[in-house]
Amino acid sequence: MADVSFRILLVCTANICRSAMGEVIARAMLQSAPLPVATGSAGVRALVGQPMAPHAVGALGKLGLDGRAHRARMLDLDLVRSADLLLTMEAGHVAVAVDLDPAAAHKTFTLPEFAALASGAGGRRYRSDTVERARAIVQSAGARRNRRRALEVYDPYGGPPEGYDACAKTLGESLSHALGALLGPR
Repeated sequence: MADVSFRILLVCTANICRSAMGEVIARAMLQSAPLPVATGSAGVRALVGQPMAPHAVGALGKLGLDGRAHRARMLDLDLVRSADLLLTMEAGHVAVAVDLDPAAAHKTFTLPEFAALASGAGGRRYRSDTVERARAIVQSAGARRNRRRALEVYDPYGGPPEGYDACAKTLGESLSHALGALLGPR
């Protein structure tokens, strides 16, 4: 039986800024993906039910994206287990996800860490439009991970609008590399 989709979960602290913006950006990038990819986001200390931070909505708006429908949710065991790939904003978020489910260690990375690792990961022997290929990329990235401090995404929360713009740019660049590696050449 073929898989219906590959599930990516973006994780930050409150789920009203970084992971929320990342989810919206990833969805936009995946609109014409060769395989069905589901994206979501959550926070390790989520402000459950709260909308995206106003400056985050503004930063997305400058990119032609709309984050107004977002509502924060808490990271939990079911979300961790159902994801094929967890992309966090900080190393501390990785630790929380792995504490919830130690079996998730192989599929949990900071977003910039995964973007760097995935670009050289395996998966070349699979067609670019298969979930099997995407899972092979995650497995290969996990095997090649070194245990140095992982790169993180700066948290602009509470700062000026320019910080949110810079964060959105970082998210877009990292997601472009990560998703490009997962989906392969078209």
